[in-house]
Amino acid sequence: MKIGLCHFRAGFTDGVSLEMEKFKKVLEKMGHTVFYIAGDFGNVEGFRVESLSMKNERNLWIHRNAFEKLQVSEQVFVEYFNDYVAQIERELEEKIPQLDLIFVNNIFSLGFNLAGAVAVFNFTRKNGIKTVSHNHDFYWERPRYSTPTFGFVVKILEKYFPPKEIELNLTINKIAQEELFKRKGINSIVVPNVFDFDQDPWVLDEYNNDLRDVLGIDKDSLFVLHATRIVPRKAIEIAMDFAKELQQISQKQVNFVIANFYEDESIDYYKRLAEKAESMPFKTHFAFDLVRTERFTNGRKYYSLWDMYANADLVTYTSVAEGWGNQLIEAVFAKKPLVVFEYPVYITDIKPLGFEFFSLGDYASLDHEGFWTVPKERLRKTAQEVTDVLSNKVELSRIVEKNFEIGKRNLSLTNLAEYLNMILEKLNLPCDEGF
Repeated sequence: MKIGLCHFRAGFTDGVSLEMEKFKKVLEKMGHTVFYIAGDFGNVEGFRVESLSMKNERNLWIHRNAFEKLQVSEQVFVEYFNDYVAQIERELEEKIPQLDLIFVNNIFSLGFNLAGAVAVFNFTRKNGIKTVSHNHDFYWERPRYSTPTFGFVVKILEKYFPPKEIELNLTINKIAQEELFKRKGINSIVVPNVFDFDQDPWVLDEYNNDLRDVLGIDKDSLFVLHATRIVPRKAIEIAMDFAKELQQISQKQVNFVIANFYEDESIDYYKRLAEKAESMPFKTHFAFDLVRTERFTNGRKYYSLWDMYANADLVTYTSVAEGWGNQLIEAVFAKKPLVVFEYPVYITDIKPLGFEFFSLGDYASLDHEGFWTVPKERLRKTAQEVTDVLSNKVELSRIVEKNFEIGKRNLSLTNLAEYLNMILEKLNLPCDEGF
């Protein structure tokens, strides 16, 4: 079959792009022809629909007027909106080949591009394409979408996020599944984020063994990696507070490495973290300029995110809200000890699997600066536990090997193939039982 994977972007290091990459790999191994459809492309190729770009000025204008302040009349907004819908539809018709099935990622759920959802829905209905909405994030989970400026926007969210007329919905955790049914009466299948546990391990090699030197981290210092994007809900400040306690207790120089990028909307958060870093006793490295989806050298040497994991002694994952947890699974595969804040989906979907992580608990509050904090005694207790294990190689090996086996058993590409076969069966499409 010909299958499309549609999103605002593809080939980047954000969670949705990474999940689409796994879907593509598994579906192709099952014998299907798979295309990316996106507005922006990183290190992959596909059908570029420029009007779906996250940087599209028409959408950004609509977004501001729909969720911040309506600065024109309602009639002008609606006319402008419908014209943009038509533009996206024309581009889809011109550029996209006939498909048997399309997985629409976040376009029907997040609320970022209202016209994009209408246009993609119209395109799939007109062309008889069976449609699966892969809902990684819902608009009601984000404060910025909680104040539509007038009734037309509310109706678009109600009708197209997601549309009831499409064939199937996927959610990535139990909380989202229950909330989607509660709010919209729409059933969904939970497909957790997975990882390729059969790929070559991420190890120190000739290419990446100079990374510590490039960052200025000596071999006796602790390399603490934080691999998430720089956005407020990732609560990176909690990891920084933990790193402070770790340095005091371990009596080793801690180097806190933030390896992923910031979004345009979170530049203020990035600047605030940079200011916080200046007051900390450990060294903070904003390393995203060195990191790409793949290694390459072009006048300057760039490393993959996997090179960062290979060099790390410890990984922190302190988000207060996540749809699932890509960097959590990456740390498990990399066989690195993980410090985690127990966000809601972790508690409902991941903790029951039996992983052995270092917990910062499940309670956090905002301080007067708008930063998330956890009780200092909890930070200190966990820092002591981490220090003890890092100095005990036998115990450290037991923990990371246990976590790897749990991940491979429950969250592998083989698990994803089983989910995809179930989805295709529900859609009365050809399955592949031999993955």
